[in-house]
Parts: sequence; C-alpha cells; structure tokens
Amino acid sequence: MASEIKANSIQDKTGTRVLASDSGSAWSWGSGVPSGSIVQVQHTQFGTHGGASQSSAMTSLSTNEDYVLQASTSSASTDGSATGILDVTITPKITGSKMWIQSQWFGELDNDVSHDFMFFFWRSVSSSHTKLKSSNTGGSPAKGETGIMAPTRTYPVDHVGSTSEVCFMQYFDTHGQNAGQAITYKLGFSSASGNISGLYTNRTNSDNGECGVSNLCVMELAP
Repeated sequence: MASEIKANSIQDKTGTRVLASDSGSAWSWGSGVPSGSIVQVQHTQFGTHGGASQSSAMTSLSTNEDYVLQASTSSASTDGSATGILDVTITPKITGSKMWIQSQWFGELDNDVSHDFMFFFWRSVSSSHTKLKSSNTGGSPAKGETGIMAPTRTYPVDHVGSTSEVCFMQYFDTHGQNAGQAITYKLGFSSASGNISGLYTNRTNSDNGECGVSNLCVMELAP
C-alpha cells in the first residue's frame, strides 16, 4: 500500500531551521539548507544548434579598457553598464550565499594579442557595476593585465584570421547581497596590447575557420 507524507514546511525539531517550504504552487529552499549545497542554477548559452547564426564581432577596440562582451561595439561601454551576449541574472534565495560562476568562451582575437588579454566577470546590482578580478597589484598592472583568466591559443605560432582562441574560467563571488536582490553577471574582457582591434566570438576573424559555442553559468551555494 502506497504511503504519503504531506507538509507545507520541512523544519528541524525546534522549528528554527527550515529546509524547504511550499508556497502552494512551488517548493523553495529555506535558510537551513546544508552548507555548500547548490541552491539554484541559472545559465545562458550563445551559439545553439540550428536557427540563425550566433556569432559576434567587436571591432575598433581600445587598449586598457574594460568591456562587456557584446554582439557589436555599437553600444560598448567601459563601466560594465552595457547589455551583453553572455549575461545571467540570478536572485539569491539565501542571504549570505556565494555564487559559483563558470564561463567558456570560443572565438579569435585580432593580431594574436592573447598574451596581453584578460577575461573577467562583471557583477551588476541596480546601477552599480563591479569588476571581479585578481586582487594582486604587484607591478601596478594595467587594466588589460588584471582579470581572472587569459585565453589560450590553439596553434603554437601566429595564425591570425582562421585559428581560434579559447578560455574557460570560474570564480567564487561573495556578493554581499540579501535574499531577493537580483544580481546580473556578465562576461568582460580587456587588453593591454596596442595591437588590439577586434574580438570575434563563436567564429574566427575571417569567419571561414572553426565555429563554437560560448556560455555562462551561475550557481548559488548555501552559506
């Protein structure tokens, strides 16, 4: 004989720690989720199978400027306020949680400047935009030299125009926002090279080489 347990809330015996509660239409985690548990996952992907082509070209880029990865440079900003092609909005369910951010990027840089190029994440809350990057200030590096991860060349010698670069990176963000306050994470980049001119996503410069997929994923971790 089948048995059932029905409840509107799952709590500890003292009623002070709530594991989960039901609103009447959906379950949600409470503040008693075990530390380190994945509370929720939000993601976006640029470059899907079928349909319209999903690639981008940002050209006429400047040295030592912090950009948001976008479809083009027509509305580029250097303060993190722009809307990008790899943006994920997540609303914390638990105050004091951390965000585990992961992203992969596929594309090509003009003029083989991967050695002077850094990717990073923007954290946007309302009208405030924060660059998430290394805290190391040794040698007073320029903007284009500070970030989270540099791209990797897929060919050992200069092969500009038809050979891709790739990057995978992750970051654990202590965001400091209360439950219910939406946060938008964006993929950002900058270059310290005076030869930077173009960044091509999901394609090569000449658009006759490799084609790939880029994405961004954000996971909320219970405190």
